[in-house]
Amino acid sequence: MRKVALVINTDKPLSLQAGREIVTWLEQRAIRPTIQHEAAVKLGRLDLALPAGDAWGEAELLIVLGGDGTLIRAVRTVAPYGVPVLGINTGHLGFLTELENAELFDHLERFLSGEYVIEERMMLSATVERGGESPLTVTALNDAVISKGPRARLVHVGVSVGETHVARYPADGVIVATPTGSTAYSLSAGGPIVEPSVNCLLVTPICPHTISSRSIVVSGADEVTLTILESPGEVGLSADGSDPFPLQVGDIVRVRQADFPARLVRRQSYRFYDVLRRKLADPGR
Repeated sequence: MRKVALVINTDKPLSLQAGREIVTWLEQRAIRPTIQHEAAVKLGRLDLALPAGDAWGEAELLIVLGGDGTLIRAVRTVAPYGVPVLGINTGHLGFLTELENAELFDHLERFLSGEYVIEERMMLSATVERGGESPLTVTALNDAVISKGPRARLVHVGVSVGETHVARYPADGVIVATPTGSTAYSLSAGGPIVEPSVNCLLVTPICPHTISSRSIVVSGADEVTLTILESPGEVGLSADGSDPFPLQVGDIVRVRQADFPARLVRRQSYRFYDVLRRKLADPGR
C-alpha cells in the first residue's frame, strides 16, 4: 500500500500531534502521504496538501484522526470512490472509529500490509422535491433528519414506505437512520439499536405529540417518503448533522439506500457487540 491520505481534526491538538507522528512514520517507510489542505497548513507541510477535486479517489487508504464526527464527514467525501477508511479516535465516544490513539502504531504496520477486514456500512441518499424540481440531494452515513427550527411549533410530517402511507407525525421532526445511525440521534429519540449488517432503514419521530407514535424499521430496499404537511415556522433537512436546508409546506423528501456503501477498516477480531458493550452498555469499563 503506497497511497495513503489523512484527514485530521485541526481543532484537536491531540489529532494534530498524532497526524504529525503518522506522517513521519509513513515517510520513514518511503510512503508519501497526502493531507487535507487545512491540516497541511497547520502542520507546516503544504508539500503534502491534497489537491481539490477527485484526488481523494486515488487513495488506497484514508486515515482519519478525530472523533465520530470527523470520520462521518470524511466517509461522505470518499465513499463514492470506494476508499477504505481507518478511524483513529482522539475524541470522546469514538463509536465508529477503530483504534484509540494510544494503540495506533501497534496496528498500523499490519493494516498497511493488508491484515484487516473491510466492513461495509449502508449509506442513505435523501432528495428534496419541490414543484417538479430537485433542489437538493445529500448522502449520509448516520441519518437524514427533518426538524423544526428553534422558534417553530410542531411540524406535521406524512410518512410513506414505498407507495403505502404509514403515518402522520405531529412532532419536533422525523429521523430516517441507517443501522449505523441507530446508535446516534435515533437512539436518543427512542429508536432501537440495529446491528450494522441488517439491511434496513429506521423511521423515528422526534418528541411526537401522540402516545402511539413509535420508531419503525423498514426494508432497506424500500424508499421512505416524508412530506411536509404543516409547519407554523422554520423546518429544515440535515444530513449527519449538517446545516439544515430550509423546507416548505408541500416539500417531499425521498430517502433511500445510497448506491454505494461506506467501507470501514477493521481489525480481524472486530465485533460490533464488543464495541456496543464498551461504548454504550457498560461505559464504566
